Amino acid sequence: MKNWLRIGGGDGAMKTLRKIGRLWTQLWQWFPPGYEFVWERNTAAVLLALPVVLSLRYFGKLREAVEWLYYVDGDRGRVLRPDGAAKPFLELAGEYGGLFVPYFLFLAIMAAFHYAYYHRETKSIYLMRRLPRRSVLVASCVRAPLLGMAVGAAAEAVLGLIYYGIYLLVMPGVCAPGFW
Repeated sequence: MKNWLRIGGGDGAMKTLRKIGRLWTQLWQWFPPGYEFVWERNTAAVLLALPVVLSLRYFGKLREAVEWLYYVDGDRGRVLRPDGAAKPFLELAGEYGGLFVPYFLFLAIMAAFHYAYYHRETKSIYLMRRLPRRSVLVASCVRAPLLGMAVGAAAEAVLGLIYYGIYLLVMPGVCAPGFW
């Protein structure tokens, strides 16, 4: 299998997957010292994967919108409607962005929990405030949630671009597909 991956150019993909795996296990550096981050990391991963999977409903809506543009004629078969107008892209895919809201809310709440961790668990809030660089406290509280928000925003943007590209490929040009 290793030779097959090398022939198909998969060696670079395997290196990338290994690098992602290392980053996944080294996320502890982005959290407050001593913080039990595994539950939070796994929950964030599930909350990110859920909207990605649920957004696949877009393809069903896109199929229905394309099917509506055609009718079946007994002689000619499937024919494009003369008055058919494509549904705008945002009407088909606009709601999938809202699926990411629980993920972003979870990350914002976790930033508050990181700050509360210094009060309740370690009782080291006063020590953290006396550090020469006071930004260490804020950074340890918001670094991981901000990274997660950047990953979520990137995933949402990539999905939007992929879905819009497929929309442009599938919709007949005569129907003048629109974004709005």
